[in-house]
Amino acid sequence: MTTLMLVEPEATGHRMILYVRLIVAEALARGWRVILLTTASATLHPACKAVVSEFGARLRIVLMPDVARGGSGQLDLLRAQYLSIRAFQAGYRAVSRHDRVDFVYLPYFNYIDKVVGWYGSPFGNVLFGGMMVAARFHHYKCGIAGVSGKQDKINELLFRLALRVPNFELLTSIDEPLETYVHYAIPRHSRKFRYVPDVSSIRQPCERISARATYGFSATDFVVVSYGSLSPRKGLAKLLTLFGAPDLPSYFRLLLVGSQDADAQRMVSGFISRHPEREMQLVIVDRFVTDVEEGQVFACADVVWLCYENFSGMSGVLIQSAQAGVPVVTAGDGLIERNRKKHALGIQWGEFAIADNAGMRFDWSRLINSVSAMSGSASLRKFAGAHAPQAFGRNVIDAIAAARTRRAVSEQCPVS
Repeated sequence: MTTLMLVEPEATGHRMILYVRLIVAEALARGWRVILLTTASATLHPACKAVVSEFGARLRIVLMPDVARGGSGQLDLLRAQYLSIRAFQAGYRAVSRHDRVDFVYLPYFNYIDKVVGWYGSPFGNVLFGGMMVAARFHHYKCGIAGVSGKQDKINELLFRLALRVPNFELLTSIDEPLETYVHYAIPRHSRKFRYVPDVSSIRQPCERISARATYGFSATDFVVVSYGSLSPRKGLAKLLTLFGAPDLPSYFRLLLVGSQDADAQRMVSGFISRHPEREMQLVIVDRFVTDVEEGQVFACADVVWLCYENFSGMSGVLIQSAQAGVPVVTAGDGLIERNRKKHALGIQWGEFAIADNAGMRFDWSRLINSVSAMSGSASLRKFAGAHAPQAFGRNVIDAIAAARTRRAVSEQCPVS
């Protein structure tokens, strides 16, 4: 029987509730044993509790040391990754004293991607792999809009070093252009790479009229939704600028749903203090929400806010928006923008926000008419279908099984 160990020290965002849950479900369906290496703090989060509740005793939970994460500079990142790799090593040693592990998979390889090439595998001689969620060093070469600089060259070098680590046998990614880059730029390691379309889902869709009634919205309100963990990086300054405009239509509403970090809380409270007249147009839910509430949020939306700043990766909220038939607003960078433009999923901020000597002004008709034309479109339905949850766990487990078979063939030994 194959034993798979998943490593996920955090439960915020959608990796635990979605990536981990779907991978565990598929592995168990194939008769594999699954161990989840996580942290004590993660087990207290509702997302981890939901995963444990769903699988019960079939999923073994093992704890590793918590990793403190602080600061946003490059040295802070490297320090956090070094501490992560040491924590993963300690956790694996605890598991290996009682269990034989056949493969280790990190649903978020970015925990250690910058340091694993120097430090080596934290999992002994066991084959391992992971999901690269956010990388941008290849974006300029692949024609993807965004910020590029010297750091990209350093990250490209670190990426190449990571691929050379012994027993690193699989790199999956939700970044389709990265597959093209690896194929042409690093062909000797292309066998390790597998593109896996990102996934998200609205587990309990809701009817629009009742959803709007829950939050006090009328049928004629134009509802802008920001969903998920909220920080300034989610384009919060732009969003508040939009709702602070003197000529904001009276029927515009903002629904902010998701846990806010301290900076976001300060920005929102400061906005309300400066614009008390806007408070009646805001509905704020500052916490992790239930599946029912999630369905209500997307059912309320006319447009979903995805103006993420300095972010090159993909977004599960983009997929959920498409599943709900709701267009998005993007900042114009990274994979979010690439998908918006390629698949006609929404409107870019710069298409209706105009900066001039007088400040920022908005073409409200352009925003409203564009959103109306795209709502419920065939392009949104097609994109949603290509990123359905049914395929995600299967794709990852297929990739792991293929990696094990490939290594076994190369070593001329059977897979157990």
